[in-house]
Amino acid sequence: MALVCALLAAPPAAADCGYRQADERAALDRVLDGDTLVLGDGRHLRLIGVNTPELARRGRAAEPLAREARDFSRRFLAGGDLHILYDRDRRDRHGRTLGHVYNHRGESLEAALLSAGLAFHIAIAPNLTLAECLAQREASARRRGRGIWAPGVWPVKRAADVQPGDGGFVLLRGTVREVDRNRYLWLELDGPVALRLPLAEGSQPGDSGQLSRRDWQGAQIEVKGWLVDRGAKYTSRFPQHKRFFISIDSEYSLEFSRN
Repeated sequence: MALVCALLAAPPAAADCGYRQADERAALDRVLDGDTLVLGDGRHLRLIGVNTPELARRGRAAEPLAREARDFSRRFLAGGDLHILYDRDRRDRHGRTLGHVYNHRGESLEAALLSAGLAFHIAIAPNLTLAECLAQREASARRRGRGIWAPGVWPVKRAADVQPGDGGFVLLRGTVREVDRNRYLWLELDGPVALRLPLAEGSQPGDSGQLSRRDWQGAQIEVKGWLVDRGAKYTSRFPQHKRFFISIDSEYSLEFSRN
């Protein structure tokens, strides 16, 4: 209980990443989870730049600090309309509105969640406008061991340990064993996992163009992203390919491993 109270009471210090005149003001109907809101007109809005722990659903237990992240967002947004700033893409593949959300005081919900250690920073092109600022908020929480970064709170998966049935958002560590190129740059890790990076140079800071020029052979890296299982049929048809992959859009999604 003490941990919950501390997280909910955490001040939104330096939580104003990118605030300017809002593109839209909207009423909040309810908070579904830490990173997904329902607006007064019924639209579902997914925050840009963060991924919060998942609540229990479909027989799966809640991830660590999922309820705390939801309650934090409720409290942070209480008392007035939302201010929404758009980035380059305004909708995701599920049809949800994508936006940077600020409360009526002009404070960034994304930055506040990251500062409290209640979200991971995710950087998905082309919505990278605030990626550098948000990455700094996550780095600060990590240095302080807050929330998901406290010892033993969030599991770190090893690439070599990935097996059928694994999937979803992961914090994963592994060693690059092979580097291949076709339409993408592929970093093949130990175990059945590869990372997929675009080869083309982008137009924004933080895109993966810089990563494609690095010497990755033998590098120990840590990556945040969604683990996709291409299935046994895929690997039987293409045995030279890894069964699992994580798509990487930005340098902010991976770094050299800390151990």
